Formats: sequence, structure tokens, C-alpha cells
Amino acid sequence: MLFELVLFFTIATALTTLAVMVDHVVRSRAWLGIPVGLVIMATAAWLTGLIAHDPGASLILPIIAIVATALARALLRRWSILAGQLLAMVLLASIAYLVYAALLPFIDRLSPLGVTASLVLLLLELAALTLSVYYVFEILDVFSRRTRVAHVPDTSYRAKVAIQVPCYNEPIEVMRETLTALAKLRYPDVIVQVVDNNTKDEKAWRALQQLCQELGPRFQFIHLEPWPGYKAGALNEATRRLPGDVSVLAIVDADYIVKPDFLEAMVGHFADPRVAFVQTPQNYRDWKDSGYLRGLYYSYRYFFDVTMPSRANRNGIIFAGTMGLIRRAALEKIGGWNEQVITEDAEASLRMLGSGGIGVFEPTAFGEGLMPLTFDGLKKQRFRWALGGIQILRRQWKELIPFAPHRLRLTWGQRLDYLFGSVHWFGDLLTVLFTALLLLTALAAVLHHRLPIREITGAVLIVPLAFLLTGVLRGLWALRRAEGSTWGDAFRAMGVWFALSWVDTLAVLRGLVSGRAAFLRTPKQREGGNRIWPAIRSSAMESLLAALAVLGAIVMLLAAPAIATAILAAMLLFEAWIFGSAAWASFAAEGIQLTPYRQIYRRSAQNTGERPQRASRSDLVPALLAAAVAVVLAYGLLNAPAENPAPTAQLPTFGTITHILPSTGPAPTATAAPTAIPTPSATASPSASATASASPP
Repeated sequence: MLFELVLFFTIATALTTLAVMVDHVVRSRAWLGIPVGLVIMATAAWLTGLIAHDPGASLILPIIAIVATALARALLRRWSILAGQLLAMVLLASIAYLVYAALLPFIDRLSPLGVTASLVLLLLELAALTLSVYYVFEILDVFSRRTRVAHVPDTSYRAKVAIQVPCYNEPIEVMRETLTALAKLRYPDVIVQVVDNNTKDEKAWRALQQLCQELGPRFQFIHLEPWPGYKAGALNEATRRLPGDVSVLAIVDADYIVKPDFLEAMVGHFADPRVAFVQTPQNYRDWKDSGYLRGLYYSYRYFFDVTMPSRANRNGIIFAGTMGLIRRAALEKIGGWNEQVITEDAEASLRMLGSGGIGVFEPTAFGEGLMPLTFDGLKKQRFRWALGGIQILRRQWKELIPFAPHRLRLTWGQRLDYLFGSVHWFGDLLTVLFTALLLLTALAAVLHHRLPIREITGAVLIVPLAFLLTGVLRGLWALRRAEGSTWGDAFRAMGVWFALSWVDTLAVLRGLVSGRAAFLRTPKQREGGNRIWPAIRSSAMESLLAALAVLGAIVMLLAAPAIATAILAAMLLFEAWIFGSAAWASFAAEGIQLTPYRQIYRRSAQNTGERPQRASRSDLVPALLAAAVAVVLAYGLLNAPAENPAPTAQLPTFGTITHILPSTGPAPTATAAPTAIPTPSATASPSASATASASPP
């Protein structure tokens, strides 16, 4: 019966996913949602009975599904019927599969080593499926939920505002556009505080100082050198130098062009004394002429069009660091920006919410910045975001776990939003681990060796493949629905997410080894010259992993040609797509047409990812340790004593489906293949990371 449960809920998940992807069906009312849902359940039950040769499943399983859907709908009253059904089916499919996988080592009578290895694999699968369920929840919470009344600003309210523009080694041409736009703000009582942080070139910061003088008394220039604490340290010092009557701070990055009505529209939120900060979307310009930049744009926007609106439903948004406003008293109440965390913005918003404040998300974009033009710069940016998320988790994990002693006054929803916002970065680490396991499986197939780990053969091998495909479909659908992108641009956006998997993994390992703030060290690129070598260099490790995955898939199929082996090979090819996306992104970025302004912006720290302080050589330690552990584990698994196969009578009842999947017991090399599910988290976000993630995806 357990096998039938796994199969039924997996099929129901796939069919419900296809149904909600039809225009407007995800928000359909009961008159449409109920009959569509019943048809899906009946179809899933019929297919399950056909595959498992158990007609009784067609009666029992739909009843379980209907009850689960009703419970989900009762808990999530603002959702549609089909949205509740999809979440329930994904959750139950995951639980049923995990239970099934947990029992297999004992059914197969594995040795203690085999049981232990299988338990570790099960924990990895649990983490991946948990992230997958969260991503599904996030998507449905935005696209199926009935709209709610947002926080309404009092347009008559006025407060003295200081706009802080932190910068480091920025070209004067970039800063001129930003500051000229701020000079046009239609707001009577505002100071623009330009904070130059550790720029060594005196000629560069003197030119910026002169520009501030030309723009008038509204502009104040501060040059800090030497100054510790990264951006957070510079902003803390700048705030200390502000007049006492400034009550609202706004942060604007050095490359943003802000609309004149930004403050007029947003300051009124602070008439409510509970509001601690207000965040508007980060938006971008100069991206429509390049397929790569369009994909990058949509991958960024996903966080502000899906993740942030979902978190806003639980007052769990983050302060994203630019195009946001913050109450000065609320910031001072928590002791200012944390100078030990490189995503000081998200960390501060957690503490402000924990102090009883409200975070307001305003979905209207009031400014446009520029995206990194090089893949190298994008990787540095992503490394900071991911490392910052792990730093927050290391410092605040007790506050984010339910039932633990808490100092911060957070709700359950806020805790879970910030918890998943930090742990979602582990999704890419899981991708790397599953890829390594699949490669090890391919090597074992070539050596005619059975790994000491539980195996899943037969029809249930379809389950991880179905999880994978439905996750990809949901991710693409969410991109298209949220951004209005074409299918091609949605694939490019997903490719950008995938391209950053390796650098996310490095950041997670770095954050686990040490909580010290650090930046990714990558070689600087010379102006002009051959642009092929920088593209190869920026994605060398990812390209190697992709090549190994393709090679592993080929040798696995040659060593043991069978349908079960083909499914595992397909998963390896998917991993090859993930890591191969880095090579695509690197070459595509080098192919961007460099207009005169883009050539200037390529020198900007916003593009290169450079920061005043750099990481030391000790940052190689996490990667070296991880590589050493991987080699030792691989050697141990490949040289472990062979497991004794269990008697046929002890195996789960999926042997009857051999007429659909012939050769479920192919050559001994293929039946030894363990389950290795490519992490659903990689197929459903960004990141995300939307990121963010977490910080933005």
C-alpha cells in the first residue's frame, strides 16, 4: 500500500501542477476548482491502479486526497481549492516517499554501514523536499491568495529624511546620474548624504566631493578612510553625523536613478508609529537588448514579485538595502547596523521585527539600477548574499527555531520566513552532494560494484524524476506569471539561477566554517583584449562538473543499458544542465554589447563586486576540506564489502510492473544504483533567493 501511496500522490502532484499552469485556474473559485480537482484525483487513482495492479487503490486513495485538500483549504482560507490541493499533494508525496525510502534499508537487510549511509541520504532528501514544499507554498501564497488591503500611507505626513548613498571607488559618470536624480526629488525636507567608504584614489573621491558641492546645500559628502565594518560601519558613522531632527533614513545604491516622487509616496507610511521600515522593489534598467540580461533581470525580479509579497502576508519581509526607508529610532533601538554581517540590511530587519516593528512592502518600483555586466561580478554579488544568509543563520538560529528560548518577539510565520530565507542557500549544496552521489553511482556501475546504500528500482524510480520535472515546470510557470516573460527568457532566468549553484555552495561552506565576513576572491579582468579566456576562467569549475556529469551519464548507460539506468542518467544530465549553465552565463555576459556607458559601468564596484576589504587565502580552506572529505567518503563507499541481496519475497510489491519498465533488474551494475534525487530546491527558485533569499535571490 505504501508504494501505491507514493505513486498516487506523485501523479496527483504532476496533474495538479499542469492544471494550475492554465491561465487563471490557480485562482479559480470552488465551482471550477472542485470538479477539476476531483477529475485529477480520479485520474491519478486510475493510473496508480493500472501501474500497481491494485484496483482497490482507486477507491481509497482519492478519499485520502480529498481529506488532505479540505484540511489545507481550512488552514489557508484565502487560497483557492486547487492551490490547497497542490500543496497537500506535494506534501503527502514527499512524506510518502520519505517513509518508503526509510524502510528500504531494513527490507533489503543492509549492513550497519548500508543503513547508516542510507540514513544520511534520507536526511539529504528530507532537506531537499522540505525546501521544495516551501517554494511551492511561496508561489501559491502569491498567485492563489485573495488580495488583502496593504498598509496605506498618510500622504499628509512629513518627516525630515536623510538619503544615504554609500559608495566605493565609483566612476564619477555613474555617480553623476544618481545624484542628479536625487537633486530632483519633490520633497521639502531632505538631506542627501554621500558616504564614500575607503576609496584609495584621492582623485576619484575629490571629484565626487566637488559634484556634491555643485548640486547644492542639500548634499553632504563624507569620506571615510581607513574605516572598518564594511558598508555597515560606514553607514553607522554617517548616521552618527546626522542632525538630531532627522527621523527617517533612506538607502540608495550608487547606481540607482530614483523617481522624483519616491519620498512623497513612501514617507507617509511612518505616520504609523509601528512601522520600522519600508521596502520598495529593486528594479533595473538597460537590459532589454540582451537575452542574457533579460534572463538576469527576471531572475532578480522574482524575489520582489513572488518572495517578498508572500512574506509580506506574515509581516516577514526583509530590508533589502537599497530603495528602502527605515525609522531612525528603530535602527538605533537595535544598536545600528551589525558590522560583522555582510548582509547587514536583512539582519537588521529581523531584529527590528523582533522588537515589535512592522515592515511594509510597497510593490511599486521607484528607482532603477544597473545589473552586473560580467559573470565574475555576479558571482561575487551572489557570494556576499549567500554568505550573509548563513551568517544570519549562525547568529540567530535559536530565534528562528520554534519552541526554543527566544529573545525576539517574532511570530511563527516570521520565524519560518527568516529560517527558510537562510537555509534555502543550502539547496545548492544539496545539488552538489546529489551530483557527487550520482557520479559515484556511475563509477560503481563501471566497476561492477554495489554501493553500500539502499537502492530503489522499478516504477518508483519515476518518482524522483517526476519531482524534478514538476519542480522545473512550476519554476518556469511562476517566472512567466510573475514577470510576463517569454518562455525563452524564463529558461534564461532559470539558467542564471542554476549558473550560481557552485558559488552558492562555496559561500555556504565558507559560512559554516567561519562566521567572519569575507568576500569571494576572483581575478580581475583587464579592459579590452580577448573576452573568451575570462569567460572560461569564470566558469571553469562549473564546466568541469558539467563535463563529469555528462561523462557519468554516458558510461552508466554503456555499462548497464536499461530503463532504470536511463532514468539515473537523465538525472545526471539534468545536473550537467545546472552546472553547464555557468558556462553559458559566462560566455553570454562576455557577449553583451558594450555601449560607451556600459564600458564606464564595467569599472564600477557595483559591477565588479569589489569591496574595501578582501578575503584572505584562508578562504580556500573550506573547499579543500570539502574535497578531502568527498575523496575519503567515495573511497570508503567504493571499497565497502558488498551487500547481500534480500530474498525476492521481502521486496516491496513493485515487481509486478516489469511489463512497463523492462529490465528493472538489469546487469548487476545498474541494480546497485542508489536513489539520488536532484534537489527540487534548485528547480523551484532562485535562489531566489529571492532570495532570498534571505537576501535577494
